Amino acid sequence: MTSRDYFQGKRIAVIGLGAHGEMVADVKFLIKANSLVAVYDLRSEARLKNHIVFLRSIGLANYVCGSVPPDDLLDMDLIILSHEYPRESSFLKAAIDKGIQIEYPETLFFRLAPPVTVVGIMGSCGKATVSSLLTPLLEVACEADGTQNLFTLDPESGDGILNALKKIKSGDIALVRVVEPMMRELHDMRVSPHVAVFTTVPPKDSYTVSPFEILTYQTYNNFIVASDDVVDAIHLFKFQPKAKMLRTKSTIVPESWTLGIKEPGSWSHDRDNAALALQVAKLFKVPDEVSESIFEKWKPLKGRLELVKKIKNIEFYNDTASVSPESTIAGIRSIAGDRNLVLILGGMDAGRDYRELYAILPQYAHTVVLLPGSGTMKERKILNTIEHVEIISAPSIEEAVRLAKDHARANDRILFSPGFEAGGLESSRQDRGEKFVRAVRGL
Repeated sequence: MTSRDYFQGKRIAVIGLGAHGEMVADVKFLIKANSLVAVYDLRSEARLKNHIVFLRSIGLANYVCGSVPPDDLLDMDLIILSHEYPRESSFLKAAIDKGIQIEYPETLFFRLAPPVTVVGIMGSCGKATVSSLLTPLLEVACEADGTQNLFTLDPESGDGILNALKKIKSGDIALVRVVEPMMRELHDMRVSPHVAVFTTVPPKDSYTVSPFEILTYQTYNNFIVASDDVVDAIHLFKFQPKAKMLRTKSTIVPESWTLGIKEPGSWSHDRDNAALALQVAKLFKVPDEVSESIFEKWKPLKGRLELVKKIKNIEFYNDTASVSPESTIAGIRSIAGDRNLVLILGGMDAGRDYRELYAILPQYAHTVVLLPGSGTMKERKILNTIEHVEIISAPSIEEAVRLAKDHARANDRILFSPGFEAGGLESSRQDRGEKFVRAVRGL
């Protein structure tokens, strides 16, 4: 049965179009497969106007904005959730009780895809960077093999996950950026990556027993590629993987190699990510000289420790992609020295644990500028108790940039690494990053 046959004629509810419309490509795929698709999203129609106009132009007949009526879902054959909506959402209770199939794009993909080689990238930060380094390396491996194709499955790319079902065939390679909620989902459906790449130890809220549960179904001819810290954590959690563990260090990348446009402070952090990509490339028999050439052409991703501007020996870095304390810690350690940092932090609450971040702040930062948000409000009391760090508040990103500059000293670095989700004044990570860049360039 082809994927088109599977979806044809099915009544499918797609709940949530994604923060940036990432689900639009999958909705388009379902419509073209002759499914009877209805879209639901808790946001208003005004906020979704462009996406809705496009989907209606290609045949979307039913959509509801601003609510998800539970009774509507009872008539569906299949419910597909975007990542904003957990299975525990109250509007799903009746559908669950009725036994209606509920999936995320990734889980549905793995139920329907033929046997493929899965390379999974996991961790609290660095996944997008490793994926961007590894994609061209694996493309070279596929080209050399002559029988394989590479499919990159990234829930934030906008290319769609289900869309890959149209062309993927047995023996192809699926490079999957596994966001934290999907680690539990894939474990529950007994899927483990054949090559599991860990950028860091996964954040605590992504697992119930062990952060390495997703490795449970690996076999002896599978691989785990990770740094010493991650491998040590695997042993600490008393997890006994069947796969071969390959430790990486930044030193496996020769010192003579360059990595794209080398901005001050960024190479040491990216060298760790490059080491992970290089180790995987070796598994797929990519020659080192090819890896070196690809690394030279690589360009750092926007919003990830991106040097925006240097003003009178003060450097401004945009790390708007940081939505967790772990990623903010990684950013701080990458660019900061001895108390030469002004950190812009804050946003919407996502239930993270910030104690480790607070513990290292006095070592690196002398000032923290707080942005508004539910997470900031929740953490403000504890932040105010941190010794030797000045805590100040700003009503907007623009004002935060001005205050950060006023409090910076010669040779300081100003890091916008929110550590919280976007929300409130900024509707998306991209939106807040663009505001930061505009504010800095306007100084």
